[in-house]
Amino acid sequence: MILVLDLGSSSTRAALYDDRAQAVPNAWVRAPVDFVVGEDGRCEDDPHAAFERVVAVLDALHAQTSSATPPITDIGISAYAASLVCLDAHGAPLTPIYTYADTRCAEDARRLRAQHDELAMLQRTGCRIRAHYLPAKLAWIARTQPEVFRATRWFASLSDYTRLRLFGHMQAGVSVASWSGLLNRHTGDWDEAWLDALGIAREQLPPIARDVERLEGLRPEWATRWPKFAEARGHPPLGDGAAANIGSGCVDASRIAVTIGSTAAMRVVRRCATSESYHLPPALWAYRVDHAHELIGGATTEGGNVFAWAQRALRLPDTSELEARLAALPPDAHGLTVLPTFAGERSPGYAEDIRATLHGLSLDSDSVEIARALMEAIAYRLAHIGDALRASGAASADAALVGSGGALRASPTWRQIIADVAGLPLHMASEPEATSRGVAVWVSCQVAGLDIQRQAADPLGNLATHQPVDAHHAIYRAAMARQEELYAKLVRSDR
Repeated sequence: MILVLDLGSSSTRAALYDDRAQAVPNAWVRAPVDFVVGEDGRCEDDPHAAFERVVAVLDALHAQTSSATPPITDIGISAYAASLVCLDAHGAPLTPIYTYADTRCAEDARRLRAQHDELAMLQRTGCRIRAHYLPAKLAWIARTQPEVFRATRWFASLSDYTRLRLFGHMQAGVSVASWSGLLNRHTGDWDEAWLDALGIAREQLPPIARDVERLEGLRPEWATRWPKFAEARGHPPLGDGAAANIGSGCVDASRIAVTIGSTAAMRVVRRCATSESYHLPPALWAYRVDHAHELIGGATTEGGNVFAWAQRALRLPDTSELEARLAALPPDAHGLTVLPTFAGERSPGYAEDIRATLHGLSLDSDSVEIARALMEAIAYRLAHIGDALRASGAASADAALVGSGGALRASPTWRQIIADVAGLPLHMASEPEATSRGVAVWVSCQVAGLDIQRQAADPLGNLATHQPVDAHHAIYRAAMARQEELYAKLVRSDR
């Protein structure tokens, strides 16, 4: 049996899967996550509270297992990526957990961009020099908290800290490490140029585990508390996006994973053997799934979070009435042009300082039309990423779209919009918990010595599908061009 711990941005979850990566019925628990946010750009979590959530879900899951449950032999972890917590020599936190969405280091990112060739760094690390990644966060800590910077023994991620607490060893997986912006995508190890530039010793970053390297057994206090998990081996963690691709069956260039949860992303998996010859376009990033596979794609700061804002701020109708009214509106009939960048932009343009804009309101505009305009606007931003994936060769020209994520599952209207904007069928992944299942699939492959690209994915013909409407595609592409025109007028010159 495989225990999967999913350290998400909306909740911490734990679940059991069998050795075929099939979910065990009634063996799934969750604890909600509530980040601390502020007008100064902070978006952080308390490390003690974060680990308490881990303990809580493992307590609950352990209580759900019985004597008839087969042995839990392996533990896999996924985590929201690009997190940072400074730890002292004893592994105690010196700072909060700074999340990917914390933008207080935006000025430090600008300074680093002035000092380094950002697009050259993109080719080397797969990441641009932006506030979402660790180089800017480390420079910010060194500038604003020099005593903490000097006292730090480990610059760690949430998953590093969690594994240290559970297993007693500091060790990173190449997948989560790649989301930091500090990993050299060609060597699969920490990037020496960044370490020198930031004044970081290699010994202050966790050693990167091989894919087959496992931590053997929980620390005594946890082995006593959870005897059914005591001997389980801990596998290197995966970034949540990489896990979602695997769980959606998107493990080669023929399928593009489209995920809309709190935020949104489009991603493909390719073999690392070809990464030296693959030139990343500026709109995309490259992370790792593992040492053998690379994840190419782009992510937006907006997704279901923007729709949640609309429900709260616009006092939208209840779910069933709202969905019916959204579906009844013709494409782009509202006459609105929206930039949905409430928290700044990540992909495709990385204009961190831009904020959301709603243009074209009239006295006839109503809340449902605004909600529909927001959904269409997010689809346009994702379409830019999809276009770059196909144009750069990361995805096949006829690659299928496979959807997942709670926000996308909740709205058939949004799914049809995505298909129409892309001009491609959108197939919905059959697995509702794509991230957790992706971890289970990856762990089972490691145990069996199998390549993830040899695993059979669900046939597309068996999946619920939204077919694009050609007339709608033409309307949406004209509206997408209108959005890009507004973007060009508002974006900062130093993007």
